[in-house]
Amino acid sequence: MLRVGLTGGIGCGKSRVGDLFASLGVPVLDADTINRELQAPGHDLYAAIIDHFGPGVLDARGHLDRGALRSRIFTDPGERQALEALVHPAVEAAIEERLARLPDRPAYALIVVPLLFEAGWEQRFDHVIVVDCDPFEQVERVSRRDGRSPAEVEAIIEAQMNREERRLRADSTIHNTGKTTDAELAQQVADCDARLRQQATTGSRRVENPPQNT
Repeated sequence: MLRVGLTGGIGCGKSRVGDLFASLGVPVLDADTINRELQAPGHDLYAAIIDHFGPGVLDARGHLDRGALRSRIFTDPGERQALEALVHPAVEAAIEERLARLPDRPAYALIVVPLLFEAGWEQRFDHVIVVDCDPFEQVERVSRRDGRSPAEVEAIIEAQMNREERRLRADSTIHNTGKTTDAELAQQVADCDARLRQQATTGSRRVENPPQNT
């Protein structure tokens, strides 16, 4: 079974693309969803985060306040690295466990990892797909979706890997611009799925990335 990573900047449409792969029968795991599950009360990761950061990152219900935690790490690289040192091994172990529990052995499984390159996870995958769109579209989408100010979204984008480097490091790119129709996006996913199934059949680690339109 091939392990395929799906990544992209905030607001590029990773969830939408992941859903399209799932509709083709591909097992899809989302690292962010798993992370949130592991940070719920009663989990070891929750306890480890509280032990390091203290009760100031809890809300009134005793759950982790992700906004407060984000504020702590956004301006302090040391605290960000400390959080990553707790989160990454726990999430990776959970992903491995869930892959091992898949009832059938599919051609490949898709793992959505928003900060895949930033976390240094590139070599964990046989193929990496980037969902790409223009930065101004990221700002518009996230501001509308999350109610954040454009300046907040721009700061998040600035903290992530730049668009050009992501595309250069990817094996495949799926374009999800404002001009991309639902049918066009679905066709890109279907084409990528066909290439990955071929890759799984031949047993090769990488398939040639098709020409990318900008």
